[in-house]
Amino acid sequence: MKVDPTALSPTTLPPPRERQQTPAAQPTSAPSRTVAPDRPTPRSPAQRSPSKPSSFNLQLNQQLSQMQATDQYLGELAGRLDHLKLNLGRELAASRPADRETLRQATREVNALLQQRGTRTVQSLDADLRLRLGEPVRSRFRLEGLDSLEAIRAAGRETLVFSFTRQPGEALAVALDEGLAPEQVLRRFNQGLGAAGLRAELDSDGALRFSAPEAQWRTLQDQLQVQGEGGLFPRERRGLASREEGLQALAELHGQSPRELRSLLDSVLGVLERIDTLRDQLAQRQEDIREFLAQADARDERQWAQAFARSLYDLMGQGPNAYGALAQAVIAQAQLSRFTVVSLLA
Repeated sequence: MKVDPTALSPTTLPPPRERQQTPAAQPTSAPSRTVAPDRPTPRSPAQRSPSKPSSFNLQLNQQLSQMQATDQYLGELAGRLDHLKLNLGRELAASRPADRETLRQATREVNALLQQRGTRTVQSLDADLRLRLGEPVRSRFRLEGLDSLEAIRAAGRETLVFSFTRQPGEALAVALDEGLAPEQVLRRFNQGLGAAGLRAELDSDGALRFSAPEAQWRTLQDQLQVQGEGGLFPRERRGLASREEGLQALAELHGQSPRELRSLLDSVLGVLERIDTLRDQLAQRQEDIREFLAQADARDERQWAQAFARSLYDLMGQGPNAYGALAQAVIAQAQLSRFTVVSLLA
């Protein structure tokens, strides 16, 4: 077994006073040999400067700040929604119509706060009110004429050319053929539109939808154009309308019908339920991160990682298929990104 001499810590050797008490280690010809005074002694983790945290702890602290900002935003949003819910309940229970302008103003305040979601949550909450840490928030949307996967597969061979009004020279081509499998359709769109940051995917119902980084899509959504070959789209270039998914805004009140009020009240109750669930998750994850950081301050991360890897290796080596299990673990570990690991540990 090959031993790395650099891995041996100087603290494993006995101190100079003890070595002087050992006759075999105290030659008479060199009584002045001692440890060099200018050699720095290794510091324990508690003695290390707190101003230089590891990149892992720094990333966890950043996630903790994001979650705190998100929780504060959700608390304010829940307060506005509770106020709107109270006014809607009073309106539905009243025997005669009340002041609808109060309801409209409360709805506008909620919608204005929804528009601030990206900046208030430091880009950590998407339009579906799902936490996105360590990855860019993406907008999910439908494109007019491209939401039916069956229609695309039955349209026959056609090349779609996508472009943007402010960048007409940067065209993106998607070549479609008749009878493509759903996976092949997705692959064609992702290969053609990937350069612009757009990605095709299937929703839970099997319908085609697209996504793009939220900040980027805010700029591109009104510029997208498409040109076909007479099948899915005409040969002339035309603008391509999109419909964004998620909680973008509450429906504005236009009439006086109780049905409209109940529909808005149902939407408010649904959002409040999602907010309560998410805030509970945020509280638990923040507590886990604080506990992890408190433990990390009292230990050396490199030694902890080595000890964990060694214990995992020993555990997997106890089984009859030790080599196969270890090979699978190595392959799985190699395919994990750093952001995924940090998010899981968080």
